[in-house]
Parts: sequence; structure tokens; C-alpha cells
Amino acid sequence: MLLASLVALAVPAVANAQATRTWVSGVGDDANPCSRTAPCKTFAGTISKTATGGQINCLDPGGFGIFTITKSITIKCRYTEGGIVASGATGIVINAAATSTVVLEGLDINGLGSGQDGIRVLQAKSVKVLSSEIYDFARRGIDFQASNGGAKLLVADSHIFDNAGPGILVAPPSGGNSTATVRNNLVAGNGCGIAATSHLADPAFNFAANCGTQLAGAGGAAKVNAFDNVISDSDATAGATGSTGVFANGPSTSVRIGNNVIEGNNNGIKAIDPGAFGGIFTFGDNYLLGNVTNGTPNGSIAKQ
Repeated sequence: MLLASLVALAVPAVANAQATRTWVSGVGDDANPCSRTAPCKTFAGTISKTATGGQINCLDPGGFGIFTITKSITIKCRYTEGGIVASGATGIVINAAATSTVVLEGLDINGLGSGQDGIRVLQAKSVKVLSSEIYDFARRGIDFQASNGGAKLLVADSHIFDNAGPGILVAPPSGGNSTATVRNNLVAGNGCGIAATSHLADPAFNFAANCGTQLAGAGGAAKVNAFDNVISDSDATAGATGSTGVFANGPSTSVRIGNNVIEGNNNGIKAIDPGAFGGIFTFGDNYLLGNVTNGTPNGSIAKQ
């Protein structure tokens, strides 16, 4: 009977430690259990009390701090502001298992000019960034360099602006292959808009040429599908020749574009070292206007 009583007492404690749904609030406290009535204060504190595959919701607007994700999780703050200020740091680092799925929705990620990357993906099966703002970072808005093969990124209904490097960079390492779908976003005022490379990212973070990618390097296969976006005003530095709306680098890089407005960039679209099969391919319904050089796609895709 004594043993049964101890087990009964232990079960609720385990359940409370890792809830499937947790909550953050601007007036919360990380000493709380992160429940609806006793929310936590930061995303980092809440993640530690959320079960793998669980969900975090924002009760009200607040600044919830930078954090690292190491497991499947969903963070949804669509109906209020999930604020993250990342001065001198990366806002969100995703370094989860190669089987993990991560959903981020309704976040406001501010680099204050000195932050490194808004979101940096090192490993995960799938990452979705929805209805969020990512801005004012010294490197990239979203840095998608997942080390595992088959990693997927979805960016939709978001505003990515005023970052020194690419708004979105897709750069799989050697042996990896990554796919990014970018749809219905405003990508404006970044050093480059959307950049994909099979030659790896530039370790010196030189964004004034080639959108912060290397001219040669043993990276993986990068595929980007970009539809229904506005990609504008890319300018790493005033007059920088590398500033490009949509940029593809390397023979294992394929960028498909459809129904985008690409305007006000130094280069509208640009592909280098495409080889026989790489480059930028259009459905023929993009609008390139007001760029210093609009650029020419490497091929077209027929509508059926």
C-alpha cells in the first residue's frame, strides 16, 4: 500500500513537469508551471516545461527572450505579439533531432542592428515560420543551414526586412539537401532577398558580393520554391553589385519563381555557376521592374 501511494504521488509530478500545452505572459514567472492560470515569463523557461511535440501559446504581448529549440515543438502567438529582442545574439537557434518538426507563428524578432541571425536552423526535419516579422539583424533574417538531408523550410505570410545579409539563406552543407518554400511574404530592404547556394555560406559574412555565399565550396543540394512574394529594395551597401532580389549560386541549386513582384533591387534575379541543371527557373508570371538590372532566368517552366 505504501508503494502504491508513492507511485500515485509521483505520477502527477511527472505530468506537471512536461505539459503538452503551456503558456507565456508578459507578466508571467518562470517559476510557475506555465499553465493557463500560472504562465511563464520566457520562451526558454516554457520550453523546458513543455513536452516534445507540445505547444506554447502567448496569453498577451510581451518580450519573451531568445532561446534554443532541441525538440519538436509549436510556438503560436498569432493573436498577440510574441516579442523577441536579440541584441548581439541570434533570436532563435533550432538544433533538434533530424526527425523533429518545429512551428513558429506570430513572432516579432528584432535584432536591434547588432543581432546575428533572426532564426538559425542547424538541424530539424521541418521548420515552419508563419505570420512573423524578422528584422534589423547584422547577418540574415533566416539562416537555413540544416546539416541533415531532406530538411524542409516553409516561410509564409511573413515580413522579413532590413537585415544586412539575405532575408532568407538556404545553404545545406556537404552531403545535405534542403528544400525551402517561400510564399506570400514581403522581403524588403535586406542585403539580398532570397539566396540559395550549393557552395556554402561565406564564413566572413561578406554580404556586398554574392549575397554572402562562397564562389566555390562543397555544399549540398539547395532547392527553393518562391511564389506570391514581394521581394524589393535589396541593398547590402549603397550601390553594392551583389545586392539581388533572388540569387542562386552553384550547379546543385535550383530556384523556382512564380507570381512574385521583384522590384527596386540592384539585380532582380541572378544565378552564378548554374552548371547544366542549376539556376533560376520561372513560371513566366513574375513581375521584374525598377531593378538596376532585371536579370534573365536560366529557364522556364510550362504551365499545365
